[in-house]
Order: sequence, then structure tokens, then C-alpha cells
Amino acid sequence: MGERPAVLIVDDDPIICAALCDRLAEDGLTSESVHDGLSAVQRAIAVRPQLIVLDLALPELSGEQVFERLQADHRTRYTPVVFLTASSQRDDKLRHLRAGADDYVTKPFDLDELAARVQAALRRLRTLGGLNPLSGLPGNTAIYEEITARLRAGDRFACLYLDIDNFKSFNDRYGFTRGDTLITELAEAIFGAVAEFGDDAFLGHIGGDDFIVLCGVNEAEALASEIVTRFGVRSRQLHDAGDIAAGGYEAPDRRGLRGRWPLATVSVGIALSDLRAFPTAAALAQAAAEMKTVAKKEREGRVAVDRRHVGTPSHAEAKYRRS
Repeated sequence: MGERPAVLIVDDDPIICAALCDRLAEDGLTSESVHDGLSAVQRAIAVRPQLIVLDLALPELSGEQVFERLQADHRTRYTPVVFLTASSQRDDKLRHLRAGADDYVTKPFDLDELAARVQAALRRLRTLGGLNPLSGLPGNTAIYEEITARLRAGDRFACLYLDIDNFKSFNDRYGFTRGDTLITELAEAIFGAVAEFGDDAFLGHIGGDDFIVLCGVNEAEALASEIVTRFGVRSRQLHDAGDIAAGGYEAPDRRGLRGRWPLATVSVGIALSDLRAFPTAAALAQAAAEMKTVAKKEREGRVAVDRRHVGTPSHAEAKYRRS
């Protein structure tokens, strides 16, 4: 993706863009600019900025159309947006804020004020746990709020807990930079699978190589299997040719003893909200994490689904399906 700018500025006036870029640089923020709506969507998806300053009056696609497309794509859905507009109508402002805008600045604007609003939006993002810099996905606070809201609403949904098998060994073998790239490849595998199977999905990045996906019960297993398959293809490209030919590599384990490890895969545990009365978001996420452990014990790159009902006395007696 190249260097990731903190701010993507979208305005059809290059002079405004240059002035704002220079002003944000004074605050230590990197930025880049594009001047039409179509380029805005393409560039936002490509570079995943921390924040977007978006003019509503744009060629190719309007600012509102750009915002709709960004909201529809899981790669950019959670990116904060500050709207720029020549309209000072109160109803317009309220409509855009209710649609999900983080702030609204009317033209002509003061550069210092706009820079301060950008900083305030980024500060709110950090305060709320922010978006993970590798995936652009929301973290623990947003994840637990989303699970809690779905449980309280009585929604029927599945919680997928994913993490990369033997990730420490991969890091030891190839280094942290390639390890970070492996995490981004898992995020891309999730994005691709969700685009195919999970229309109403919520995506979250707990941290490291751990991810959460909330989706409908009926598509959960197909979605999980698709993520496993897609990640298998993507992760293979990050291994050296000799290791691919050998089907694995040697690296130290957590005790420092050298062992042989397979190529990187991902395991997925699935918990279903309608099988038990989960009292908290943490309880549901823990059930999914337990099933992820079950999947790993079976073999790397597997999916395990929790089939326990109310009254199941222990994890040892859990019923699950492997796929």
C-alpha cells in the first residue's frame, strides 16, 4: 500500500488541497490529496488513511456518493470523515452528521480551525481505541459495543474468532515486517470473503493476529471456510520458495527449542448467539475463542462451531462440528 497518510484530502481545488496539506504538516500529520470522487474512492481503499477530509461538490462522483461507497466497503467503513461544503443549511448539516460524518465544516473556512477539527477527530479516534493501523478495523471497545448491542436486540448472529496458526514461529523465521504483512493478508482475506458471504457483517481487529467477525448464522461456516481458503492462497506468497517446496520450515518454539512448522494457516472458532443465553459480550467472544482452540488442536486451518446448549456442564463435553 505504500506509505499510509494520516489524512486523505478530497477537493477539486488543488490550491485548497495544497494549503491544507501544508497546514497539517505543521502539526506533524502526513497527507495527500485527490481531486475527483472516483479517485477518492480508489485512493481511500488503496491507502486506508486515518481520516478523510471530503468536499461534497466533486466531479465524477459527488461527495455524498463517495461517502456511500466508503460506507459500503468494510475496508473504509470505519474511517472518520470530515465533510467540506458550501452549504450552511442546518438541515444539510444534521443529515450528514446523522449519516455518519464525524464533523462538518462550511466553506469558506479558516485553515487553523479545520486543522484543529482534524486533530480533534483523530484524538476521538485514539480515545475510543482507534482503528488498527494494519487492518484499518475497529478494536476492542467497538467490538464489545457491537456484540452487546446485538445481544440486547435479541439478534440471531454468529461470532467468528480468527487467529493465525503458529504466528510466533512465522515471525521468528521471517521477521516482524513480514509478520505484519501476514496480518494484513489475513485482513484482506476477511474483506474478500465478507464481500462474498457477509452482507450484514461487522469486522473487528482485537490486536496482533486476532480478529472478530460477526455475521448471520446461516452463512457463518461458509464465510469461515472461505476466509481459511483465501488466507491459504495469500499467505503462501509470503514464504520462501524453499520452505514452500518443503511444506514448512524450522524455527524455535515458545521454549526456545527448534521444531518444524507448517506454512501459515488460520483457524476459526464460531459461537452462535441463539444456542445459549450469553450474559455478556465477553462470554460470547470467549466461547468463540474456545472453539478456535478446538480448531487448532484438530489441525491448522480448520473451523470449529460451538454446538453447546444451555446446561452444558463443561468445555470437555462440548459438541462441535469441524470443517
